[in-house]
Amino acid sequence: MEKTYLDKIQIHKDNKLAALYPSTKLLIVILYTVCTFVIGTIHVTKYGLSLLLIPLFFVIPILCAASGALKKCIKALKAVTFIAVIILVVQTFLVPGGSLVTKIGFLTIYEKGLKTAISLSFMIMNIAGIFVWFFQTTENKEVSRALETSGMSHKAVYVFTSTLQMIEILGKNSRTIMNAQKARGVETEGNMIVRAKAFFPSLVPLILGAVISSEERVLTLEARGFSVDAKKTHVFNLEKSGIEKPVTVAAVFLTFLVIAGRVVLWIL
Repeated sequence: MEKTYLDKIQIHKDNKLAALYPSTKLLIVILYTVCTFVIGTIHVTKYGLSLLLIPLFFVIPILCAASGALKKCIKALKAVTFIAVIILVVQTFLVPGGSLVTKIGFLTIYEKGLKTAISLSFMIMNIAGIFVWFFQTTENKEVSRALETSGMSHKAVYVFTSTLQMIEILGKNSRTIMNAQKARGVETEGNMIVRAKAFFPSLVPLILGAVISSEERVLTLEARGFSVDAKKTHVFNLEKSGIEKPVTVAAVFLTFLVIAGRVVLWIL
C-alpha cells in the first residue's frame, strides 16, 4: 500500500536511543557538559593534569554507535579532533610557565602549557562531541516541533531552526557556485591565492541567492498563514521512543555519582 504524504513526512526511528525526545537528549547534553567540567577539576600526576577528560571522550563514539549514527558522526568528530589537536600543540609548546617538563630539540614543554593544553583541548572535544551526537541524531524539524510544543513562539522557533539550516544551505550553494565556476574553466584548486581568487567572486551570487531565497521563503510562509494570530495545526507529529524516563533517571544518577565522587575527593 502506497504511503500518503502525511505518512512520508513522519519520522520513524528503529533505534530507541536515536528516537529519544529532543528535550531528553538536551538534558543528556547538559548533564554530560556538567560532568565534563566536574571531571576537568580532577588533577592527576605531579603536574596536575586533567587526564580523566581523555577516557571521558570515548563515551561520545560509544554513544554515537549505540544510537546507530557512528558513520554520520565520524566526519564531524574528525573536525572537532583536528581543532583540538591544533589547540593541544599550540598550548603545549608555546605557553610558558611553571617548571620545565621536558625538552625536545628546540621545543620546550612547561607545566602550565601542558596543563592548559590537555584541559582546554579535551574540554572542547567532550562538549563539542556531545553536541555532534545531538544534532546528528536529531533532525531540525524534531527540534522545532519540540520547542513549539514546550510553549515557545512559532516565530522564535522559525528563527532558531532557520539559523541552524543557514550554514548547511550556504555551504551547498557555495559548492554549486564553485562547480559552475570550474565548469566555465575558472581555476578553483591550487594554493591559497588561487583559491581566494576563485572564492571571493562567488560571494556576490551566494549573497544574492540567499536574499532571493529568503524572499521566496517569506512568501511561502505567508501563503501558509504563518503570521495569522490563530491556533496552528501541524502535519508532523513528534513521537517518543518510550525509554525517556529510564534514560533520564540513568543520566541524572550518573551525574550525581560524578559530583558526589568529586566532593569526596575534595574532602579527602
